[in-house]
Amino acid sequence: MSDKKLDVEAFHRRVKRLLNAWKAEESSADSLLIIHGKTAPDIYTKTIAIHLWLFGYEFSDTVLLFTKDKLHITTYRKKAKILESLNSAKDGVELDITVVSKEPTPENKAAYEKIIGAMAGSGKRVGVIKGEKPSSNAVNEWNEVFAGSADKFDMQDVGPLVSDVLAVKEKAEIAQAKKAAMVGSVVMDEYFVDEMAGIFDEEKAVTNLQLAEKVEASLSAKAVAKQLNQKGADVDMVEWSSLPSVQSGGQFDVGLEAQSSRSRMFAGTVLCALNVRYLMYNASVARTFMIDPTPEQEKNYAFLLQLQRQIVGWLQPGTTMGAVYRKAAAYVQEHRPDLADHMVRDCGFVTGFEVHDGVNVLAADCSRVLAAGMVVVVRAGLQNLANAKASDARGQTYAYHIADTAVVTDAGAEVLTTCSCEPNDVSFFFNDDEPAAEAVPKREAGRAPATRTSAVLSSKFRSDEREEESNARQRREHQKELLERLQTEGMRRFAGSEGGDGSEAPTVRRFESYKRETALPSEARSGRIVVDERADTLVLPIYGMAVPFHIATVKSVSKSDEGEYVYLRLNLVSPGQGVGKKDALDDGAGSTFVRSLTFRSTDVARMAEIHHAITSLKRDQAKREAEKAQLADIVEQDRLVPVVGQRPQRLPDVFMRPLADGKRFPAALEIHSNGLRYMAAGRSGGTTVDILFNNVRHLFFQPCDRELLVLIHLHLKNPVMLGKKKTQDIQFYREASDAAFDETGNRRRRIRYGDEDEIEAEQDELRRRRQLNREFEAFAARIVEASNHQVELDKPFRNIAFTGVPARANVLLQPTVECLVHLSDTPFFVLTVADVELVHLERVQFGLKNFDMVFVFRDLKRTPVHVNTVPMKQLDDIKEWLDSVNLPFTEGPVNLNWTQIMKTVTRDPVGFYEDGGWSFLAHDSDAEDSGSEEEESEFSMSEDELVSSESDDDDGESDFAGESDDESEGDYDDDEESGEDWDELEAKAKAYDEKRSRPSPATSAPARKRVRR
Repeated sequence: MSDKKLDVEAFHRRVKRLLNAWKAEESSADSLLIIHGKTAPDIYTKTIAIHLWLFGYEFSDTVLLFTKDKLHITTYRKKAKILESLNSAKDGVELDITVVSKEPTPENKAAYEKIIGAMAGSGKRVGVIKGEKPSSNAVNEWNEVFAGSADKFDMQDVGPLVSDVLAVKEKAEIAQAKKAAMVGSVVMDEYFVDEMAGIFDEEKAVTNLQLAEKVEASLSAKAVAKQLNQKGADVDMVEWSSLPSVQSGGQFDVGLEAQSSRSRMFAGTVLCALNVRYLMYNASVARTFMIDPTPEQEKNYAFLLQLQRQIVGWLQPGTTMGAVYRKAAAYVQEHRPDLADHMVRDCGFVTGFEVHDGVNVLAADCSRVLAAGMVVVVRAGLQNLANAKASDARGQTYAYHIADTAVVTDAGAEVLTTCSCEPNDVSFFFNDDEPAAEAVPKREAGRAPATRTSAVLSSKFRSDEREEESNARQRREHQKELLERLQTEGMRRFAGSEGGDGSEAPTVRRFESYKRETALPSEARSGRIVVDERADTLVLPIYGMAVPFHIATVKSVSKSDEGEYVYLRLNLVSPGQGVGKKDALDDGAGSTFVRSLTFRSTDVARMAEIHHAITSLKRDQAKREAEKAQLADIVEQDRLVPVVGQRPQRLPDVFMRPLADGKRFPAALEIHSNGLRYMAAGRSGGTTVDILFNNVRHLFFQPCDRELLVLIHLHLKNPVMLGKKKTQDIQFYREASDAAFDETGNRRRRIRYGDEDEIEAEQDELRRRRQLNREFEAFAARIVEASNHQVELDKPFRNIAFTGVPARANVLLQPTVECLVHLSDTPFFVLTVADVELVHLERVQFGLKNFDMVFVFRDLKRTPVHVNTVPMKQLDDIKEWLDSVNLPFTEGPVNLNWTQIMKTVTRDPVGFYEDGGWSFLAHDSDAEDSGSEEEESEFSMSEDELVSSESDDDDGESDFAGESDDESEGDYDDDEESGEDWDELEAKAKAYDEKRSRPSPATSAPARKRVRR
């Protein structure tokens, strides 16, 4: 235990938080007494939580007494030696540490009496955590000493106070809760779902308890451990808060710590709940899986999912926990009153060191208030539901349970668990109850097959078609919800705003060339035109006076020769002429403007010199203005704090893009206390580039799989200057190919040549690429740790990538968890999903090979981003991705004028949302969705017509299923049952081809091809 080091700063900060909360309570205790006995494995009490929160460790056999101004600690010698380090803080809480021995001694009695004396000096009311009964030799000795004075004190329960203090998490604590939520999501997605599906698919005899034990052991499975390591989690820091819960077969306990039964798993409704700790912080996730659900069960689940999402939206700072539950109950009563009696008694609870603290609960009678920083398990459940269609008694009763871990922020709740709970992802269909196909009589030779109901086969199996239709239907419903939520949020965001004219307000610019008349150039007194480059001014002679004009007031200058004279015309900026959108003239009352001036001279050389000087001055002034505008959003960064006392972690021999000094030189990327440093060599002695963690918005790692580069990419919050250029994206990379080996002229190539050499070279390249990936990913993970998770690592998903043109070239765009990126080539493309309000798909119509995407931002003043020429074959995949990241999208057949649209929106955002907001874009989408099934094929038949046609075909009445029975009987008699022979068919085909080769004007129109739309 001697190797343990305490976080002194965190200890004193948290002790002050506890003391301030205690002092703020009215009629509170005069002192707080917390006694910890033996450490029990896998048990987390409030006493243990206080120790872990303050010290980071459990100090067993320790007595803590908090008074208003001091903390008294009584413990064994080794523990006291560790705790002595807490006295090093300058402005910390005063500590009084007393050492006792393990054997009962008079010195121990004196030390405990000292604690009792401090209690008596504070007051008779002593706060303790009731319901906990610590036990150990030290605790027994304390009880014997305290027994003589117990009647002098009034013991009060401070458990709720401790729960309230521990409920609000710091940033580092939230980071651990996020990792715990990630671990639970990975286990649910990567292990439990596959195991459960395999059990039902192969009809294995496995009990609920056995599957729960398998899930408990899954943390040691290679696939799960690999996923956790890739996402930056240390498997050694993960433990189960409680045994995973698996329930099926009609007996359900809708709780997160329910016991798994020993009965065999039943293919009906399966509940799974996981409680995971990462570095002692808990996160919970629960999912319901439906096997061959009925339509009523699917309807109930969809409603429960919507209810849980509503509850997440109601988690706002300042809202009482009871109010959240009452809103949920009212929502159920309004939309599904038949389910009101089946609703669970709470909607979640605050979690942390304890899975469930028992105080902060989203229940009807809880008056606790939600605050930013609370980590909440949000759950929705229905119990004791009846399934009348079930033939097995185990399936006649079922329950639903959905739980996620979320953190309350100032902007609302952020869900931390990522495993899907969409109906399509939790529904499994193992029994296809489609009726068996009836035996079809053997067709006679030469007969044409019966006509199909569609021109294109969409799938080989009806179950696949059914699944595709179900996915599309669910996606449409989800998009409808997202658009409604977007409309509601827009009304809330712009409530009370007055709007504008859709453009940035022009600013009045005033120029001062000279402060006084004596500052005019001496040449101006001679009545000549003077170009003063120092003051950016033209001095023009007007009626014998020298009049200065700032170069910014000159709109254009022209020179023309007419006979022996040269004319110089100056066009000046004045009201009524086109001026810059962001600049305006001070056209107040009494202002006089000169629109143009013309000067005539016979000195051709002099006028040419003046014309050249004015043009150059105008060009230089425009260049300075452009540079000034470019630097307008540059924010001065803090200074980088170098690592002291040790060598910084380095990634050697990497190149940087964009180039800092024009030439490419490899250098090392270093991790320091508050940022990164890259010292690049160059022609001018080298350039040092510092990037602070607080200016990094996104950190990407892209492996060199099917790429030429392995890279780490930083997307910044505020742009920085590299040399003379502004950039918001900085990339560090290394080439994956071995350029040092030339297989056309190398000696090794000439002496040894064959397949073995090529195979060996390929294997060497694969090993080198894997090593590069490991090296760069490990360094990126160290950046995340060094930033204290202020920066999170993101990785592109190549399997769902698509091509498009965001700038000039057609590139591969890859989604990540938070962005859509292209990092392989310049210009880089990084689009943050959280900044996007709506995605509109343009040119989505039959017959086109490509469509366009328009990303509209939440900041309506930002120009929408266009991604053009996206292949139409990737439309469904892109829709699925947009829906999965909760981005509402619409589609239309033509390109829109987004400049005019955004001017209209920003001019009056309140009126825009009152008139329906973005719903005008969804009209085409709704129309297409509603008509998609009807327009799937130009030729369709009802089932009755198809059956009638097949029957007619079998009876020899017709070979054309698209005609009615009466027409078939009237046009074809029994003599034509056998059809035409092959010679006749070939002759007809030949005649048809000849006719096609000589088209007449009347038949020159192209034949309409029947395809699936």
